Formats: sequence, structure tokens, C-alpha cells
Amino acid sequence: MTLSSKQRAMVMGAAAAVAMTALGGGGAMAAADDRPATTKDRPAAAKPKEAHVTGDAWVNYPGDKEYPHRRFIVDAHGAPWKVVNNKIVWGAARGTIKFNHYAPDVPGGPSKDHWGSIKVDYVMATGPVAIVSGIRQDDVPANMKRATLTFYQSPLGHRFDRMGFSWGIVDPRCLQMGTGPAPFSPVSRGPYNERISGYSVKDAPLPIPDGKIEGPDEPADCSFKGEDTTGK
Repeated sequence: MTLSSKQRAMVMGAAAAVAMTALGGGGAMAAADDRPATTKDRPAAAKPKEAHVTGDAWVNYPGDKEYPHRRFIVDAHGAPWKVVNNKIVWGAARGTIKFNHYAPDVPGGPSKDHWGSIKVDYVMATGPVAIVSGIRQDDVPANMKRATLTFYQSPLGHRFDRMGFSWGIVDPRCLQMGTGPAPFSPVSRGPYNERISGYSVKDAPLPIPDGKIEGPDEPADCSFKGEDTTGK
């Protein structure tokens, strides 16, 4: 399907709106400045070509009152989509998220580190808020492999940063790129009473292509077999 310029604008606008709605907020997206930067107007005119989310912090997970300590180490760079042969393709990011659940193997036992990782393929950042998505590398069911995390870099300082992740108090099944929870976990001191750095969010203009483009493929079907989906 080839889109007209009007249809293309509607498709790209809707894609950005969906991702921001998942965070429960909106905001004006920075428009790309195609004007060549000169020595005189640098660095103000120099805009990053891709978004970045980096950092390392312990957070307090509200869904686990007894063992609330979680640690997320983030190194994610890129964009929500790319254009290949005039066709939008979801996922234009790279990087890794490592996460640690500090808890005992059995109730009442000694707490220990339980590490997992996520291979990043999607990043969208606007202002101080970012969505990062990827594929979990630990042993989880196939329909829970897609993971999405959200990050908020507080203007008050890193001790007020927040993040959220798409499991625990969120239904982890059948997630799509960019559909993340609100950043529900505040940065906190870890199990050894230490505070690490926090998270840094660097936004970039959305890669809105020019000319005629073809819309992205429909998302893969994900059905809930054996469950009542009538809503009654």
C-alpha cells in the first residue's frame, strides 16, 4: 500500500500518539531541523540523531513489599523505527538492559542476585521520558519474551528518577513495541544501603521520512487460547 502525503502524516502521527499514550502523557515532539548547522550556531543547532537512555540504579518495586530491591543497568540507543526501501520497519535501536532481582531462592533464605538481560530493539524518548523495548534473554514463555521499560529523568536530580517494567504488576503477555507502563518504581537505596547513579534520557527528533512511504506490517497475532475474551 502506497500512502499519500496526507495519509503518511496521519500514520506517523498516530504511531507517535500510541507510544506516548502508553505512558499516560503527551507533549510536543521536537521537529527535525534540516537546516545545515554552521560554526556560528553550533552547538545549539546540533541535534542528536538518535535517542539515548543510559544509567544504573536500584529501584523500589512497589509490588514486592518483602523484597522490593530491583536493579536495572541500561545502555540503549536508537529510534522507534527505520525506513527500508520506502517502507516503515519497527525497531531501530540497539543496546542491552541488565536487571537484578535481589531476593532469596526460598522464603526465609538468604537473599542473592538473580540477573537477567534484555536485547534492545526500540527506543523512543521525548523530554525526560523514554520507552525502551526489547527481547528478554532469560527463560520465560514465548509470549512473554517482549519486554518494555519506561524511564523518567527528574529535573530535581537523579534521586527522584523513576522507571517501570512490563512484568510483575503488569500483564506481561503479548506486548508490542512501545507499549510500556507508567514509571512506577522510584530510584532508591539498594540492599546494601547504597545509591547508584540514576538514569539519563537524551531525546532526539522522531525520524519522519519525506516522500511516499509504505506503512509498517501488521503486528503479529497473539491470542489468549482457552480464556474468556468476551469481557462479560
